[in-house]
Amino acid sequence: LVVLPGAGFAQDGCFDHNGSLMRIVDRGGQFTISYERPRDVLRRAGVRRGTVLAYGRSTDGGLTGTARRYSRHCIGSPLEYPVSGHYEGDYSIVLTGSRPVANRCQPTGRTAFDELYFDYVRDC
Repeated sequence: LVVLPGAGFAQDGCFDHNGSLMRIVDRGGQFTISYERPRDVLRRAGVRRGTVLAYGRSTDGGLTGTARRYSRHCIGSPLEYPVSGHYEGDYSIVLTGSRPVANRCQPTGRTAFDELYFDYVRDC
């Protein structure tokens, strides 16, 4: 775990997200959040080690980018939606955004608010 002055913490670390182990890499103003060890329900949706959950830009402790939502009904076609967030202290990240709601891969025209929490577990 590498502490970044004024920006929070990790350049590369493993985090818990809803029971999945995630790898978060933040370098040169760009971040990527990928699955290191996805939970079983996500494996049935085609998620494997290295599958990207979110990516974007990081500046002064803030994050803006795109998140993906995976479904067993839409293997290979995750829903993408804009997110923004921040580092909370030295060991947590929060991303929020409004995602499209789909029914078996078909857009419904509705949206739902998402909050994605990541808690530091260990160095990867």
